[in-house]
Amino acid sequence: MIRPHACIFDLDGTLVDSLRDIATALNSALDDLNLPRVDLRSVRDWVGDGLPALCRRAQPRADETTVKRLVECAARHYRNHCVDHTRPYPNILAMLKLLRSKGLPLAVISNKPHDLVELTLRGLGMMQYFEEARGFVDEREKKPCPKHAIQVASNFECAPRLVCLIGDSPVDIRTARNAGMIAVAVAWGFRKIGELEAERPDFLVHSPDEIISLFD
Repeated sequence: MIRPHACIFDLDGTLVDSLRDIATALNSALDDLNLPRVDLRSVRDWVGDGLPALCRRAQPRADETTVKRLVECAARHYRNHCVDHTRPYPNILAMLKLLRSKGLPLAVISNKPHDLVELTLRGLGMMQYFEEARGFVDEREKKPCPKHAIQVASNFECAPRLVCLIGDSPVDIRTARNAGMIAVAVAWGFRKIGELEAERPDFLVHSPDEIISLFD
């Protein structure tokens, strides 16, 4: 096995359990537009491809004007409540501290809107662990597009094949493949293990400690 030299993490479902705050923001936006609410289980299945995709899945028959309004309302609600219930998963902070103590550069790449990535990390006191944090800006460049992952590896002066890209969804595994990186799937996130296994990640880990072992 090649010893990795850097880590890129997904955010939601990988580092933090944010499902309740995301669902609350989406339902608040649906209330604003007098549209039917959705349940937590559905939101769990829909997250991972960015806020516009989440809103389209909540209202698949809506026109683009309605979807745009829904995105704006959900983002406004979420901006004010992004860490009401969101917390790091157990042992995540200890893992990040240990990886940093090994001198490893760390980054976050998320399909969550960029300003909300920063708000979440700062609100939880987690920004200190990462050299870079990138969120959704352009639909064409969201994961599984490898552009941002490759740029981060370049900024780290690290070959992509020496970078672990760690996430909880098939989208993250595909991003790693597209970037030529080591694909690490986590079992504690929003997706079923069967979905992850179908994508054949290089590693499927069941605890943050198993991530640390990749660097030993």
